Amino acid sequence: MLSNSQKFEMLQKTSVLWALFAASIVLIALSEWMKTQWQLQLIDGIWSPGDARALIAQLSAEQKTGHLWFTSTVDVLLPIFVAVTLAGITLKAFPHYGKYLAIPPLLAVPFDYTEGVIQVLVLTDTLDLLAIKAYTSPVKISGYLFGLAMLSLALVKWLLLRIKALLAG
Repeated sequence: MLSNSQKFEMLQKTSVLWALFAASIVLIALSEWMKTQWQLQLIDGIWSPGDARALIAQLSAEQKTGHLWFTSTVDVLLPIFVAVTLAGITLKAFPHYGKYLAIPPLLAVPFDYTEGVIQVLVLTDTLDLLAIKAYTSPVKISGYLFGLAMLSLALVKWLLLRIKALLAG
């Protein structure tokens, strides 16, 4: 079994990061296709429980089924791939503080999964816990946005290092 430091080292390998990035892109493309296929406006992006209930009330039976399929397939895989990709890039770009800076996108995943369970429960008319989304959605989005900010800083750092190397000759 790998130790945590070995897992962090493996996650920082360029080949692993490219594979995670490619898988994330495929899952994002698949999610876009599914949204188009079932003409979905996802509940994921709605923080207000009232607005989410209003959207669910407007969904046809086919759209509810499509949303259930999306939430229980692609939306299970996508959060982990995106979060691990963002965390890996952060670890690689910021060796001293990366293990702390990588935490927010990883913490977004359990909030994303909680949101998914809430959506499945309400879409199947089992239980309405949409009030919890008022808390889970902002935390989830904040974690992913922080990860995207780290990705942007990592890209800027990489570009500056490349320019410096080119100028040094």
